[in-house]
Amino acid sequence: MIKLKPNKNEKKRESFFKKIWQKFRKWWKSYHWWVMIIGGVIAFVLGIWGFREYFSENEKIIYNTPDILYRTFQLFVLSLDSSISCLSWQLETARWLAPLVAGYTAVRALMEILREQFQLFKILFMSNHVIICGLGNKGLLLAQKFIDNGDKVVAIELDKENDNIKECKDKGVVVLIGNALASYILRRAGLNKAKYLLPFCGQDDINAEIAIRTRKLMSGKRTKRLTCMVNIADPHLCRLLKERELDPDKNNAFMLEFFNIFDLAAKTLINDEELSPFMKRKENVYSCPHLLIIGAEDMGENLIVQIARQWMDLKDKPKKKLKISIIDKKVKQRTKLFHLRYPHLKKKCKLTPLEMDIKSKDFEEGNFLFSYGGKCNFSIIYICLSNYSLALSGALILHNLLRQHDIPIVAIIGREAGLANLFQGEDHGFARLYGFGILDRVLKPELPFMGTHEILAHAIHEEYLRDRFLKRETRESNPSLIPWNELSEDFKESNRRQANSIEGKLKDIGCYIEPLADWNPNPIRFTCEEIESMAEKEHEKWKEWMEEYFKNEWRYDPGEKNDKKKTHPCLLPWDELPEKEKDKDRNTVSKIPDYLSIAGFQIYRKKQK
Repeated sequence: MIKLKPNKNEKKRESFFKKIWQKFRKWWKSYHWWVMIIGGVIAFVLGIWGFREYFSENEKIIYNTPDILYRTFQLFVLSLDSSISCLSWQLETARWLAPLVAGYTAVRALMEILREQFQLFKILFMSNHVIICGLGNKGLLLAQKFIDNGDKVVAIELDKENDNIKECKDKGVVVLIGNALASYILRRAGLNKAKYLLPFCGQDDINAEIAIRTRKLMSGKRTKRLTCMVNIADPHLCRLLKERELDPDKNNAFMLEFFNIFDLAAKTLINDEELSPFMKRKENVYSCPHLLIIGAEDMGENLIVQIARQWMDLKDKPKKKLKISIIDKKVKQRTKLFHLRYPHLKKKCKLTPLEMDIKSKDFEEGNFLFSYGGKCNFSIIYICLSNYSLALSGALILHNLLRQHDIPIVAIIGREAGLANLFQGEDHGFARLYGFGILDRVLKPELPFMGTHEILAHAIHEEYLRDRFLKRETRESNPSLIPWNELSEDFKESNRRQANSIEGKLKDIGCYIEPLADWNPNPIRFTCEEIESMAEKEHEKWKEWMEEYFKNEWRYDPGEKNDKKKTHPCLLPWDELPEKEKDKDRNTVSKIPDYLSIAGFQIYRKKQK
């Protein structure tokens, strides 16, 4: 049967009715109880009116006011004297309206009483859903964004008086009241069938403990992987914990990712064309900016590090150190700490500490902004304070001081709403003044794809594309030669498995992984024996994926892989594999240092005693 595509007019009509229905649902949610109250009053008044007229027309019937009231109340429970005939329009309307109001009210009341049981019942039928632990501002925002993205969300909240619970429920989030550290609560949230677990309980140790307990619960109990994204507020602690992400002994059904919201925000900020500190001049050559960063704690530290890393990686830039001035109450202490944590920061940047309080007279006078000739010393200013109201205040002070100068001022804030909206855009007289909302920019449904494993898998696929295109392969001959976003989930999962096995292969040759501290390291060189050993282990996974291929009726053929004929040249043990196919695995493992560098890791060898 040929299916006819709907024409444009039909699509517009469907879209119009869909919008009307969505508006009605929103309106009904807000005012349904008022509608029921007004409907009940109307039914009651019409009932009294109708009975009065009926009894006055039938003089033989003796009645009084209590009798009329009683009969009117009976209408709400579908009780009307069968002897009454020839109903007036008032009674006819009341006898239908009254039970409708009563029935709706009873059903809603029952739903409220059984709400928790109904929520649990809904979870039984959920799969591939998202579990969020903690309904603070971060948890609430993320839950709303996942719902808007079309995902199913279960939230676990300890405080039953939390005002965000109602807002979540109104959005369609299933909320469980309980402690996310309790195993039975996690099971009740449908942990075995969820795709993501996101602990946002406000404390690093609690978030980490939830991840640890979840890992134990997941042991051998599911086939699909659960990704757990743990938010660690302390940037330095998060950097140290990231070493455990690639642990080769972990459960295949559980993937652990640590992230710091300020680190992700800094990466997002410098990749924003409008807010980036690096702008090209004529002939596509980058200028050397002089940056002012106000606030050297969480966001300030990550922003300095990410800017320095990007400056190092830029091509067509002047051979100069990047100039960064830092304003903070404890700036000298913070600067020493930066040089200790990031030894190569000093080689790439010239950090100028300016010890100053943003509330001080010196800051409001702004003499630090200008040189002796009245020219502003800075090309862009970032305000990274933990007090977001103070950040907005500082931004406005600097904006007034720099009205005659074309200097971008970026205030790092929590949300791009409220006061921040007042100065968005030139129409409000605040040109070159920007608000960058950390939570809005980072807490998105794409968050699980910003983790180490996903970055590694993506890098592996990009290298695969580069290698195949150099060999002049095409999409027609190899359907997997497509961008990451277009890959099927099976192909993506294959790259993820490859990324997950990296640390295990490295440990077998006496190499280990640590967070990238040396920004321009001498790349570690593997010996031929090490490459051969790792390549064989890379192919050892053939047992797993070969079984999958055989289940789907694939067979071995020495030619190129053919998806239509379902033939593959690698469906053989390592010893029987042609050299051409072995070289593919050798090439992959030799690029491991490059993959890890992209994800923020480096390889080291333990010194022999």
